[in-house]
Amino acid sequence: MVLNMPTGSVVERNNLPNFFVPSVTKAVVVTSLLLAGTGASYPVDKIGQWRPFIQSKVQFAFESSQAASYDTNSKDVVFRTVAQHLGNIRQVLSPSMSELAKDLGITRQALYKWLSGENQPDDEAKTKFIITLSNIADEFSKANITDAKLLIKMKAFDGLSLMNLVANGEDWHRPVMLLIDEARTMNQAAESANFIGSKAKPSDDWKSSMSIPGSGLKD
Repeated sequence: MVLNMPTGSVVERNNLPNFFVPSVTKAVVVTSLLLAGTGASYPVDKIGQWRPFIQSKVQFAFESSQAASYDTNSKDVVFRTVAQHLGNIRQVLSPSMSELAKDLGITRQALYKWLSGENQPDDEAKTKFIITLSNIADEFSKANITDAKLLIKMKAFDGLSLMNLVANGEDWHRPVMLLIDEARTMNQAAESANFIGSKAKPSDDWKSSMSIPGSGLKD
């Protein structure tokens, strides 16, 4: 089978071979099938032969089946570049470039090059970390949570923050849902108490709490 991918294309899910359909929870990094901005065709059963020649061009990521960057009920699977994932993280989670570079273990200069698309990560672990943060950003966006930057640093899980959990390679799905639920509950409580819209500015003090009741990660 041969995949044809013009620039900026959306690949039809039904046309993907089984091993290309994102059905595993581990993020797998694959290279773009684009060369110099034009469409190109490559036999997918010979990926080992042509991948080294184009890997430095543009990197795309096939994400986990639980990822929020594609609709599993849709026949279309949209791929995002590493630069697009980083842009999503910056927009929703709002880390400073210094913070994000530190979390990734790289220099700010290297991060700027990744963000611009000039360079690509050569470490699968770093790419997976970026994809995970981007998927977390997607969840907060879907829930219309506007203060995700504070939530991800909240040490709500046995003294650990969501960022700590991600760095440790732990599952992030349940913690994110707990943070979203807690944010909604507290915002509703503030509205009920007439804090929002009054002269008194609503407080975000609760987000510095050390834990959320029932947020322990152990079942």
